[in-house]
Amino acid sequence: MGLSGPMLRASGIPWDLRKVDRYESYDEFECEIQRQKQGDSLTRYLVRLSEMTESIKIIQQVLERLPGGSL
Repeated sequence: MGLSGPMLRASGIPWDLRKVDRYESYDEFECEIQRQKQGDSLTRYLVRLSEMTESIKIIQQVLERLPGGSL
């Protein structure tokens, strides 16, 4: 098929490089792979919205772990 990213996850395949390859420090944070099954353009859009919500959750976790003091 040649799909990747949101197009792949909007087609029901739960593949996300952050979970599969565990690069950088993503394995230290809780996140869920966002996916749907319909595969159409609306579904790809909805997957992207869900991924933005998950990104915000990751950012919040990072901010909670920052040491105190000035930046």
